[in-house]
Parts: sequence; C-alpha cells; structure tokens
Amino acid sequence: MSLLGLNHTELEQTTIILWDPGVSGGTEGLSTGSANSSSQDATYDWFLRSRYWHLELFLISAAVLFLVSLLANPLILICIVSTRNLRQESRYLLLANTLLSDIIFSILNLVVSICNMQGWPLHRLFCVILIVIMVTSYCSGVLTITLMLLDTYLAVHWPLHYENIVPSSRTKKILPAIWIMASLYPVTIMIILEILDNQPLKQQKEVCLMLLTLGSGPLGNEMVIGFYVFFSLGALLCSSVVVFCLIRLYWITKTAGLWQRRYSRAKVTLIVHTVMLLLYFSPGLVFAIEIILLQKDTMSLDVKVWIHAANSNFLMMLPRAFFPYLYGLRYREISNTLKGLFRRRKISQLGVLTSAPCCLSVT
Repeated sequence: MSLLGLNHTELEQTTIILWDPGVSGGTEGLSTGSANSSSQDATYDWFLRSRYWHLELFLISAAVLFLVSLLANPLILICIVSTRNLRQESRYLLLANTLLSDIIFSILNLVVSICNMQGWPLHRLFCVILIVIMVTSYCSGVLTITLMLLDTYLAVHWPLHYENIVPSSRTKKILPAIWIMASLYPVTIMIILEILDNQPLKQQKEVCLMLLTLGSGPLGNEMVIGFYVFFSLGALLCSSVVVFCLIRLYWITKTAGLWQRRYSRAKVTLIVHTVMLLLYFSPGLVFAIEIILLQKDTMSLDVKVWIHAANSNFLMMLPRAFFPYLYGLRYREISNTLKGLFRRRKISQLGVLTSAPCCLSVT
C-alpha cells in the first residue's frame, strides 16, 4: 500500500488521469475534474509528479554517495575525538565539526528523500523538526568549512602568531557558537509555524519539503521571502570570506614560488580547498534558484520537481562523499593515526592466532 491507501496500480492510474499530454501541452494540462482537488494540496501534486517521472531513481545516487561517505566520515571523526594530540589543534576540531554536520545532514536527507519518493506520510511536527535539524546541520557544515579556509589563511599569513590567534581552547568555544548561529533562524521559523498555524502540527504531510512547508504556513510567501533573505545574506557573507582567503592564499603561495613546482603540496591544498568549496556552495546556489522558481506560477511544476530531486539527492550529497577523502585523509597526522590503529589491531589479531595453538598444546 502507498499513499492515501492506494496501491501502486491505482496510483499510476490516478497519475495518468491527472497527466494528459494532449491537453495544453504535456504536464501543464491537468484535467479539471480530479485536478482541482489535487491542486489544493501542493505536496500531493508534488508527489504525483515525482512518481510519474520515476524520480525515485535518484535515490540510487543518494544511497551510493551516502555509503561512500559512511566508509570514512565516522572513522575519521572517531580518530580525531579519541586522539589527544589531534584534539589539541584547531584545524582538526573544525574538521571534526564538519564531519559531524555532514553525517547528520546525510542521514536525515536520505531518510526524508526516501519518505518523499515512496509516499510515506510524515507527521507535520516530525517533518518540521527534521527540516530544522537538516537546515541547522547544513548551515553548520558550510560555516565550518568557511572557517577552515580562514584557519588555513591565518596559518599561512601569520605562521609565528597562529597558535596565539587560534588556540584550541578558543576553537572549542567557537564550535558551539556555530551550531547556535546555524539553528537560530530555523528554530525561530518552527516556533512561528507552531504558534500561528491554524492547522494541527500532527497533521500528516505527503511530501516533507522545506519550501512547501514554509509556503503553506500562516505567512505564506512572506515566510519564503524571509528565508530567502536570510539565506542570501549568509551565502554572501561566507562567499566574501571565501573569495578573500582564496585570493590571498593564491597570492602568498605564488609569491613564495610554490606554484612553479608541478606537484607542490601547497598548490594541491589550495586546489582541493577551491574544489570542495565549489561543491559545498553549488547546492546553495541551486536552492536559491528553487526559491525563485517557487514564486513563479508560470513555471512548470515538473521543472521544480526535477531540480529539487537532482539537488537534494545528488548535488547536496556529492561534497559530503568526497570531503573525508580530499580533506581528512590528506592530513598526515590523521592518516598515520589510522594506519597505526589498523596495524595494532592486525598485530593483536595475529597474536591471538599464534597463541591459540600454544594454549591447545598445554591443555
């Protein structure tokens, strides 16, 4: 059974009735009978379009990228948290916070995508809470990776004063501030939705989407516009810091003659920073386009559904799959620590195997 008690055959028949290629050109032509009742619920209409285009196939890419990130993210995070020397350096604390943000976002994003594609309704309160946590973890990851680039710039520009400028004790105070800053606006939105919304929060939603949830709230498009302003200001601030640090790092490394070497580590590090920042900020740009398209009634719903499916299931998962490999494992301390852990585990297993025959001979 799928959404609203319909089995898959009935759901496909309902979708075919709603979508008539001969009326007004493609999916724009919804019949006036059942289409009028369906158009009253944007989430249900969104679900039908997703099912018609078989966008659940995007879950394959999301699952693959999630598994790739799951192979390294928790391992590096545990390595940093359990190793005293790594916990004493600011760059590793920032790295651990980014990994934690990515793990939380990846898990919740995959869960929400599966529920949306399969038509499993979520309680409205549960949907809003998931959205708040996802937005918080996403913003925390973007803010932290921006601070990682700023930390690299400070280490290169002021190498002698770096330890005094960014000690680990100060970084440990910055990390909670990042989470508070990232959660402030989404939590405020959730409180407003709960206080002003006339609909009960326990009402089920066929599709759990942030933009549709905000647009269907008591303030309607005003809340969507407010979120767009908040998102744009945050993106502008982070982008300004990123552009400044990248330009300065490029100039410093080029002046030092590091770009003349073909395989300079500093050159590779700067390229990795640039690639990862592009991967992290690109989904935000696509999301801004989603917000603009949501305000345009003339834009086909199919275009909106396709853009959202590609963004949430591929573009947003892509940097979180590459981050632990391009960032975490490139640090010598982390790679050496992981090699040491695996080496000790292998030696201990060999010791158990070699001691087993001795024990048997004694008995």
